[in-house]
Amino acid sequence: MSSSVTVTYQLNPPSDTPVPAHLSSTQTHEFTIGNTGSVGGQKAYYAGLRAAVLQAKATLGEELTAWRDAVGRREDNKEAKIPKKSEEDEDEEEVEEE
Repeated sequence: MSSSVTVTYQLNPPSDTPVPAHLSSTQTHEFTIGNTGSVGGQKAYYAGLRAAVLQAKATLGEELTAWRDAVGRREDNKEAKIPKKSEEDEDEEEVEEE
């Protein structure tokens, strides 16, 4: 019997977010745990498990970073459209409050 670590995610980005070419918003990955036989016992099993978890972390990190960047660029464009208050506007509000 082969043991593995399975990771599944489903992202729901805003509808106008550009989809990165090499990614899908729903993804399932399976990472095989090496050394699961009786040779080496628990120590070998946990070494294989650790390697599978590190591989899963690296893969998910790359994919989710690409999604973060895609959504982040969209959010940056949103923020650029909102006019920022100048220091003079803030000073005027303080005077009116007093």
